[in-house]
Formats: sequence, C-alpha cells, structure tokens
Amino acid sequence: MIDLHSHTWFSDGDLSPTALVERAIQLGIHQLAITDHDSIAAHNELSSFISTELQLLSGVEISTNWEGREVHLVGLLFDLNNTALTSLLSLQQQLRWSRAEDIGMQMEKAGMPGLFNYLQQMPCESVGRSHIAGYLVDAGHVGSKQQAFSKYLGKRGRFKTSIPWCDLQQATQVLREAGGLTVLAHPDRYDFNRARLKRLMSVFAEAGGDAVEVSYSNLHPEKMSALAEQTMQAGLWASVGSDFHTPANTWMDLGRIRQLPANCAERAIWHHPRWSAALPAKLPAVQPSVV
Repeated sequence: MIDLHSHTWFSDGDLSPTALVERAIQLGIHQLAITDHDSIAAHNELSSFISTELQLLSGVEISTNWEGREVHLVGLLFDLNNTALTSLLSLQQQLRWSRAEDIGMQMEKAGMPGLFNYLQQMPCESVGRSHIAGYLVDAGHVGSKQQAFSKYLGKRGRFKTSIPWCDLQQATQVLREAGGLTVLAHPDRYDFNRARLKRLMSVFAEAGGDAVEVSYSNLHPEKMSALAEQTMQAGLWASVGSDFHTPANTWMDLGRIRQLPANCAERAIWHHPRWSAALPAKLPAVQPSVV
C-alpha cells in the first residue's frame, strides 16, 4: 500500500515521527510520505531511518494563496536540503507564529491569557489554528474544537486573523526547482463550484503543477469520480493520501484510501516519469498498491 499524505506532531498530527512510521509498518504501508504543514522537521528527525518494510518519501504540505482563498499543495520527492524551499518553509512558520501571537493578544484583552505558554510547550514546529482550538478546549473556554472554530477562530470568529500565505504559483515553482512533484491537496474541501475548481486546476497546471489528490479519506465515491474526470481533463496526474492526523479518527487512518477510478489509473502519480528517478537511492523501489 501507499499513502502520500500524513502528519506528525511537528504540525497538527498527534504522533511523533517514529510512532507514525511504526504505525505505517504495522498497517502494511510500503511507501509513506510525511507531509507536515510547512515543515520538514519530521524528515530531519528520521534522517537515519532505514527499513526493508517501509520506504519513506520526502513530503510537505504548503499553505498557499489563490484568488484570496487558502489552497494547500503537497510536495513529494523533493530535495530536503534545497535552500529556496527551506527558506520558504521558514517564512511560512514565521507567519504561523505571528498569527498565533496576534490571536493570543486578542485573547488576553478578552480575559483569556496563556495561549503562547501553552503553544511553547508543544512539540509542533508549524503552529496552526487546530493547536489554538486545543488550548481553548483545555482551558475550558469551549467544549470542543468545533465550537472553538465556530465561536472564535472561523470565518466569523471573534479572533479571526488571516495569513498572507505565499502564492500558489510561487510554492509550485519552488517545489519544482527542488526536484519535487507538486500535488493539489483535497480539492473538494475548498468549497469551490465545478467551474472555479476547473480554473484552479488550469492555473495550477500552467504554473507547473503535476497532480491532484483524487482519492483520500472520507471522500464520497461520486466526488472522487468527478475529481478523476476533471483531473484527466486538466492533463494532470492522480495522487492518493489519507491525510492522517490521529489514530482516533479511524476513518482517516493510514492506508484508508479507495483505489483510483479506472479512467485515471494509468495516470497515477507513481507512473509519472520523474517518480522512479526521484526515489531515494538508499532504498529499493516498491511498486505502489493502493487499497
């Protein structure tokens, strides 16, 4: 099996990098990409990882701006030491911490102090709204993360603060120059109509993007079929990934991915001309088998 989208506690996942790869091996994953938000710290921690059962692929999920909306790109098989990429990720992390500080100050004025100390005690490198929601729950200000977003952190939330993410085109170019493949992540979660999603795929392809996540956890089969059709029409490749964050969400566990629809199976990203060439030389290539 293959899973090209997963997270550790360096972004908004629950598991350490070591615990994540151990779980992947336990579940029979043969190729895994760790794609933390704007961070490659997990890969640096696992730099000496070698296994005959699991091939670890370089990965990252970058938050970008497109037409005023946040769109995520997954980068795969890039050079972890590429200077332009590490500089971009460093800037993205600074933007994340600036947002957290801004929200923290708003909370203090509202009589809700303690956010920054809470965040500093966490292992995450790329702090996100999910961590802030966790603080609101743990501090007793709300009963759930969902309530934290609806009341404080969402579009109409009291402490809503936006981030000037890098442009989609910029992130695509940097990943490409780092030797990586670039994937448009979970496209049905942006709440775009069919025409706007088609335009996004077209702009992404023109910018040098490679693939679209067509199969991922909790995606309705009909939506997957529609995504497959649009991906093929855009001339892009098809990628897969669970978007794993925590073992508690069994419906998003590692490897919980449907097979790609027949009309895009031959355009699976592992058939991409640059895929085999970019695989880590220290490990044997493993032919992916999505279930």
